[in-house]
Amino acid sequence: MVELDKKYVFHIPLYKYVDNELIALDMDDIIDELIMQFSEKGYDSLYMSMVKGYYKTRCFDEITITLYVSSEFLEKHEFPESIFKEWFRKNNELLGQEEFAYECGNKMHIEKLTHSQS
Repeated sequence: MVELDKKYVFHIPLYKYVDNELIALDMDDIIDELIMQFSEKGYDSLYMSMVKGYYKTRCFDEITITLYVSSEFLEKHEFPESIFKEWFRKNNELLGQEEFAYECGNKMHIEKLTHSQS
């Protein structure tokens, strides 16, 4: 039996908030880029879900990417949150977010971005 004892959930907004309006984002290419980066680092099994998110009374669609891994695997590979953080910061000109979020275990991590477009 294999036990994957670490769970990560990465939150990817599908909208940005500009001038009091939610603007849909074209995400296909950059989500494919993130999945490829995870795969290249050994994370070749993941789950994607479409969910509703709420932030500052705004309701919007987002995608969550869920990874399950073993502690032993993490000892030998780049942490998935590092991959996600780098990807998010690189693409925030398009994403236009104030913050980004991911979950590790039973904790939600929210990081402010220094250059916001909203």
